[in-house]
Amino acid sequence: MEARSSRELQARNYLEKHRIMDLLTYLTSALLFFRPALKTLGLCTAEEVLKDDGHGVTFEKFRNEVNKRTQEIWSAF
Repeated sequence: MEARSSRELQARNYLEKHRIMDLLTYLTSALLFFRPALKTLGLCTAEEVLKDDGHGVTFEKFRNEVNKRTQEIWSAF
C-alpha cells in the first residue's frame, strides 16, 4: 500500500513540476475557444491548419491575429 502512495506522490509531483495540468487547461481552452471564435468571425476556414509557435496564446496575440485577418478580408473591398 505504501508503494502505491509513493507512486501517486511521485506522479503528482511530476505533474506539478512540469505544469501538465496547466498545459491541459490551455489545450482545452484552445480547442473550445480560439478556433471556434475565429470561425465565428469568418477568419478561419474549416480546412485551415492553425500554426502553433510553441508559446501560449495571450489575449493580445489573439486580438492581433483577428485584426490582421480582418484587415486582409476588408482590403479586398
